[in-house]
Parts: sequence; C-alpha cells; structure tokens
Amino acid sequence: MTITAIKPVTVSSITMDSWQEKKSKLKEKFPHLTESDLDFEEGKVEGMIYKIHSKIGKTIGKTKDGLHKFIEVI
Repeated sequence: MTITAIKPVTVSSITMDSWQEKKSKLKEKFPHLTESDLDFEEGKVEGMIYKIHSKIGKTIGKTKDGLHKFIEVI
C-alpha cells in the first residue's frame, strides 16, 4: 500500500474548471450549501473557503487546513 501526502489547497491551485467538479461533489455531500456559498470568484477563493468551512467545519475538522485537504481530495 502506498501512502501519498495530501497537499493543502492553495488559492493558486483552484481554477474555475477544477472548481466546477469540486463544487458538484460538495453539493452532493453537503446539500445545505447554497450556490452563494460555492460561488467561485478569482481573487476571492480564500473567502469562499472560510464560508464553506463555517458551514461544514464540524463535519470535516475544525481547522481551515482540514478543509483545504478535504477539498483537494474530492
């Protein structure tokens, strides 16, 4: 079994194309997230991450880094 490190999501690693797939998976897993919560805007990704974390943080971990890792693997 190979263990690979999960790198945190950085603002520069999220693109509109990659976000559309991640957004769909987040909406499936957390139907209470709204379109507004998941709106992607260049330069405002960090704010979006905080908004998502405020709604699902208890589910995936208490730290923003936990959310970054979660988003990276979905």
